[in-house]
Amino acid sequence: MPRVPFQITVDAQSDVAYITMSDSDVEDTRELTADVLVDVDALGMVVGIEVLRLDAEIPFQRLVDELHVHSADVETLRALRPSVASSLRLTQGTEGTSVQRGAAANADGSSIAV
Repeated sequence: MPRVPFQITVDAQSDVAYITMSDSDVEDTRELTADVLVDVDALGMVVGIEVLRLDAEIPFQRLVDELHVHSADVETLRALRPSVASSLRLTQGTEGTSVQRGAAANADGSSIAV
């Protein structure tokens, strides 16, 4: 199956984010921490990560140890370190919210690709 680029969707007003890692159907949700839930497919492969607080730390080692996330994918996720909030700069304006990560920005502010 071809790899899908990660997609991060942020709802700054609700202080939540979702990191899409696959386009597979979600079969189950597993709780890594009180603030980090992981959606998996029928084979137990990670489909996405739900972050219930933007300042929540993602437990990277548990993703590797318990959910067998590939090391290259974990390195991509580490770019969000230590939390989703720390890697994004949110800017409010009359046109909505702009989300920026490094030099990349999404015009409508709803999501960015990693």
